[in-house]
Formats: sequence, C-alpha cells, structure tokens
Amino acid sequence: MSDFSPCEPGPTYRREVARRNDSVAQVTLLRHGEPDWAPGGGSAVDDPGLTPYGHEQARRAADALARERIDTIYVSPYLRSHETAVPLAEATGLEPVTIPDLREIGVNVGGLSSQEDVDRYFVEATRRPLAEHWDGWPGAERFTEFHARVTGALADVLGRHDIRPEKEHDFTVWQVPRPGARIVIVAHGGTNAVLCTHLLDIRPVPWEWMRFESQLAAYSVLQARPLGGRGNVWSLVNFNELDHLRPMP
Repeated sequence: MSDFSPCEPGPTYRREVARRNDSVAQVTLLRHGEPDWAPGGGSAVDDPGLTPYGHEQARRAADALARERIDTIYVSPYLRSHETAVPLAEATGLEPVTIPDLREIGVNVGGLSSQEDVDRYFVEATRRPLAEHWDGWPGAERFTEFHARVTGALADVLGRHDIRPEKEHDFTVWQVPRPGARIVIVAHGGTNAVLCTHLLDIRPVPWEWMRFESQLAAYSVLQARPLGGRGNVWSLVNFNELDHLRPMP
C-alpha cells in the first residue's frame, strides 16, 4: 500500500470549503462531559458535576471549539453542563447564558435504591408499545412536553440573534437578517438531539436521543445556508465530533 502524499486541493474542494465558510449562521451543540453521579463512591446525586475525566473532556472540547470565533455560549441549568462550559468561557472570554428549558428530559428514579433497579426502570420502559413512548419515562416528564420546552428554548436563543422561522407549505425556512452569528449550546444528549431534529425540519419521534446519539463531550455543527431567495435552511455539517477526545500522540 502506498503512503498518502500531501497535494494541493482541487477546485471542487476549494469551492465546497468556500460554500461552508459562507454560511449565514452557525449553531454548535456540545454535550456535557462525563458526570459524577455518585461522588466519592457515595450516594447518587440528582444534579452531578463532572468527574476528573469529564473535566479533561471539557478542556479538550474548549481547545477545539475556541479555534474559531464564537459570539455567545448558551448553557443548560444543570451543573454538568455549566462545568463543561467553564473552559470554553475562559478560552473565549464569554459569560455563558443559562437557558432553563435546555435541561434534559425529566426522569423518575428517586425511589430506586440500586443501579440495577435504575437499569431495570429504563429497560422495561423501552419495551412498552411504541405509542406509549410519547409519555416519556414512567412517572416523569412527557416527551411531548420536553420537545415543546426545548424547541421553545431554541426559539428564545435564536430570537436573541434575530433568527426566526417561517412556514411555507410543509417546510420551514429561517430568516437571518444579521448574518454571521456563531452560537454554542452546551446541553445534553436528549436536548441536543431534539434541537438537531427541529433545526433540520424532521418529524419528531419520542426517542430522539437514539436517532441523533452523541457521546459525552462530543459536538455537532449546523449551519444556516441560503435557499434561493426564500430564506435559509439548516445543514448538518459535522455530527458527533470526537477527534478532540482521541488519545494524544
């Protein structure tokens, strides 16, 4: 097998790069790092911070994302998201803006005494008839309510940058009167999956976190691209990016 030899990119490559760089807005969805659900091996907590490994993941994500301009950082109210955002805030000099409705879907495992009971709770819930999945996890937040609050939070975030949706027939286009906004949202696997589905104008299902499954401290990038003169649509240009977490040489 011959070695790969570096060479000059051709016109097609340069044209595609130029098109991506010409996006009118960009949203980066960063999932939080590894949470410490049982600090020191003790009892489980409802709102965990990060493990030492999770802090390292957050630092590496910040190093990768801060290489390009960022205008605003929005963050879920949960501690694991805030701690993930800290290195990025330090690298950019930006103060993260907390959006309460970016929190993860609610679950109800408070009465369960062991990890085995918790695992059983989720496994049994996934075995329900498909239509019942709209109810969310048993005894907790309905998926329909979760979807509504997360997409409402997105409308709030984008509205702060004058980015607004318009319906035309069965499609959604986005008006972006002030091109150039570059936004980072630090949240959760379920939250970010709903945001991705909504921006891409895809019909929701009550297992979004499986359809757009991102790993801890991974990020995905969506760009608003002009569609003729009608407005803009969102393009998923990078999903579940993990290169920043790979072992250092």
